[in-house]
Amino acid sequence: MSKSTAVPANLSGESPAPTLPGANLPWQQRREQLRAWLQQHPVPKVPLDEVDAHFDSMPAHYWEQVMDGDIAWSLETVHGFFEMIARPNTPATTPFMDWRAEPQSKTTRVMLCTWDRHGLLAKAAAAFSALKLNIRQADVYTRSDNVVLDVFHVSEADGRTAITPQHMEEVTFLLAGALSEPPRFASLWACSRHKFLAQGSQMPPRVVFDNDAAVESTIVRIEAGDRLGLLYDVLQALAELGLNIKQATVQTEKEVAKDAFHVTDESGHKITDDTRLTEIRSRIESSIT
Repeated sequence: MSKSTAVPANLSGESPAPTLPGANLPWQQRREQLRAWLQQHPVPKVPLDEVDAHFDSMPAHYWEQVMDGDIAWSLETVHGFFEMIARPNTPATTPFMDWRAEPQSKTTRVMLCTWDRHGLLAKAAAAFSALKLNIRQADVYTRSDNVVLDVFHVSEADGRTAITPQHMEEVTFLLAGALSEPPRFASLWACSRHKFLAQGSQMPPRVVFDNDAAVESTIVRIEAGDRLGLLYDVLQALAELGLNIKQATVQTEKEVAKDAFHVTDESGHKITDDTRLTEIRSRIESSIT
């Protein structure tokens, strides 16, 4: 990606952590308290109409999960995306990424903003895996205006080192190429090479479906031994099955990946057919092993 569309980096150290109000309130009340908080702490360069759009269009689970300091960072990231694609000769498919070091957890938090599209999350995971970077946690948010804001906690493959600025620039380049129309061959090749690098886990995967906890989606819960490229393989399987991911929570604890995906079928409905659920489970297990 050219310098004119390069992603800005925050390399000064830990992300700021002001205390935000209403941490234990229902999401609607917490959202309104956060709006009031922002009136007292406005985000420079982010216009009021963008703030209003963010508050009106972000899903409920964002307001339940947003952490200290992240509300301002979210607004800055979405603004950066809109500002970037407004530049001459910048394709609308170009992703915007910003990152902040987290020395205490020895990870880097990465915020990705772009337009929603099928298979987006799988391509993002592939870009990290191509550079042997490990996704330790991921939270996925899709606004009602089709803007995606995804947050990744990423480390080097050893799990003990935050990502270097050079690696982040390479991830951005690979992802931009994978999302371009048509995609760049170099990005597609690089994003598939993790399949030849990863070592399999001895832990058998566990796939469980939950059609009771969410009103409009089926929750797919997966536990598997963590390895390089695991998230990409699962996400690619879901994409190839034609499933739409509405929400995702990805966590790794003691080398065990514990992921939950809220999915719908091609028509936006829950998946209740036993034959279809069996097919999904088989495909996921095959992708992991």
